[in-house]
Amino acid sequence: MSNKKLILGIAAGVAALAVVGIVLKRKGYLDGVIEKAEEFGGEIADKYSNIKDSARKKFDEVVQKGTEIADKYKSEGADAAKDAAKTAVNQATV
Repeated sequence: MSNKKLILGIAAGVAALAVVGIVLKRKGYLDGVIEKAEEFGGEIADKYSNIKDSARKKFDEVVQKGTEIADKYKSEGADAAKDAAKTAVNQATV
C-alpha cells in the first residue's frame, strides 16, 4: 500500500467520524455521555488525590521508622566502638 492511499484512508476515516460526531451532537445524544465523562473524570481525580495522600503518608512513616532504626544502630555502634577502645586501652596498659 502506498503512502498516498494510507493518508487518503486516514483522512476519510477522520472525516467520517467528524460527520458522525456532528450528527450525534445536534440530536443531543452526546449530552449524557459528556456529563458522565465529566463525573467519571472527577471521580478519578478524587481517587488519585486520595491515593497520592495515602502514599505520601506511608512514605513519611517509612522514612521516620528508617531514621529511628538508623539512629538506634548508630548509637549502638558508637557504644560498641567506645567499649572496644576501652578494652584495647586496658589491655595495652596491663
